[in-house]
Amino acid sequence: MPPNKLCLQMEEKHDYIHIRASGDRTRENVITMTIGVFNAAVEKGFSKVLIDIRELAGYFGFMDIFFLVKEVLVNFRGKGVDRVAVIDVHQTNRKDWFLEPVANSYGLNIRVFEKMESAEHWLGEKPSAPVV
Repeated sequence: MPPNKLCLQMEEKHDYIHIRASGDRTRENVITMTIGVFNAAVEKGFSKVLIDIRELAGYFGFMDIFFLVKEVLVNFRGKGVDRVAVIDVHQTNRKDWFLEPVANSYGLNIRVFEKMESAEHWLGEKPSAPVV
């Protein structure tokens, strides 16, 4: 695979779109993937996305994650996709996933999982009533 290669496979499920990504885990590729996945989901009428990025090679650091949320993902808030499950390999010494609290602090409903079953279960849950 050439440098900066990105391959996305898409499958439509009952009520979500499932994306499998492989290639290089670079900032440019993650931004390209994010925009492509969002546009595909909205175009096909899906408000839920499951994206499996376990086959992306490389490191995506804390500053990359912060940039992705603050400069890219926040632009998609309220525009059709309201639940995103990410499946990834845990590569840091943090017990949690840095993406989740950063995304949540910007009003984005993104969760990261290590297992497909957990991600699918979360996508299938009914949203809880807002706390007032």
